[in-house]
Amino acid sequence: MYKVFIVDDEELVIKSLKATVDWKYYGFEVIGYALSGEEAFEIIMDCKPDVIFTDIRMPGISGLELIKKVKDTGLSTKFLVVSGIAEFALAQKAIHYGVFGYCLKPFDDLEIVNYLKKIKKELDSQSQFVDEEILDLIESSNSEDIVKLKQEFTKAAVLRDKTSRAVVFLTVGREKLKIESTIPVISLHIGYRKYIYIINEGDKHLLLRDIPMIHEGLKGIGQSEPFTEIQELRNAIAEAEINAYQYFITGNPKDAVVKLNNLMDKKAPKLMLTTPIDVPQLNTEINSLILLFKRGQWNIRHALILYNDVISFLSQINQEMNDMYLYSFDQLVDLFEYAEDMLEHIKGLLMEEQISVISEVYATRNRTFLSILSYINDNFSEDISLQHIAREFSLNANYISQLFKKELGKTFTEHLSGLRMERAGILLRTTLIPINEVAEHVGYKDYFYFSRLFKKTIGISPSRYRSEQFNQ
Repeated sequence: MYKVFIVDDEELVIKSLKATVDWKYYGFEVIGYALSGEEAFEIIMDCKPDVIFTDIRMPGISGLELIKKVKDTGLSTKFLVVSGIAEFALAQKAIHYGVFGYCLKPFDDLEIVNYLKKIKKELDSQSQFVDEEILDLIESSNSEDIVKLKQEFTKAAVLRDKTSRAVVFLTVGREKLKIESTIPVISLHIGYRKYIYIINEGDKHLLLRDIPMIHEGLKGIGQSEPFTEIQELRNAIAEAEINAYQYFITGNPKDAVVKLNNLMDKKAPKLMLTTPIDVPQLNTEINSLILLFKRGQWNIRHALILYNDVISFLSQINQEMNDMYLYSFDQLVDLFEYAEDMLEHIKGLLMEEQISVISEVYATRNRTFLSILSYINDNFSEDISLQHIAREFSLNANYISQLFKKELGKTFTEHLSGLRMERAGILLRTTLIPINEVAEHVGYKDYFYFSRLFKKTIGISPSRYRSEQFNQ
């Protein structure tokens, strides 16, 4: 919700304006009012509304003087001037001060709704730009960008002075937290169904107070340790993300915010793997791990390491297994519902390698491979993996991996990434879709992972690539 503040020396006018439209329906919330310019200025500086309706004639500080005074502070609030009579000279002066519109009393609800729609469109566009700018600043290690990011945090009242501390909350799920507009917080969409909320430590109880039991649309909420330095932000986000995915480890979505930072330095579990596989020993170890994961003894980082350790072991036997590495938590939770499912899958992979089950018929190889390529070309924007393809075509994942090496001379992962980067480049060159949505359009649910991969492939960040393309 965007914040609206009303200034008028007549309380009846304020009540009338508040009752004129359904503010929430149009994405706004009236957060307060003042009966004088002097009182209004103090409150405005404190709550920083997005929109201000102000009477043009008031005793003391007039509406025009208030506008000038607020504008001089650098606040980018949208002003709508209210007057009882059409005064051309004052209207011209108001336009000179950069007001958004001019409303006559008594209020016309259609006129005000029209203004609100236009303002919301502008604010949404500005918000999108600011979000992308902040995400780029977070990703950067440049000293100038760190200073800019600190300024954004100060402006948002997240880090208020040298001693104040901030906390990151990260949510996983389709729902975004509904936070009161009066709570100072930086909220950013960082990936598919992932949001971060950066808030001053002193205000976190306000956010926690409004978090109900995790419902159907929200799988997990993670919290970071408090931090004071901007350079600690990326670590705080990573910490909050790991905690948010604890539901994957235990198999139970939590009814509270997860903060398990004592697990961060703990080593990942390992399976005692030998060739040939000791099947009874493997069953015992897997069953033990399932129990310990359910008890929350490890976190999702440990689960990802364990999975990739097994793939590494299998790759020494069969190099085609290299395509089965996973590179993000998102890939892991998309492939498996819970850690228990991952462990059962690991057991299946090891048993499959033990008995060497690769029995596809060579004569159908080319036809099968063409079908696989066609499927990937049609679905590369989805979160597909080698395992998904194997299930789709009822084939062994190792066999498909071998096909890519033999037919294209590159791995499945390299082929998929190439298609995605090519499509991302087209979207960045030809549209103004937000970069985090470009990432989602080409199959990446995590903004930061997409940004790093794009830079590694193309040589520059997505935002710089778009800027250079549009400036040509």
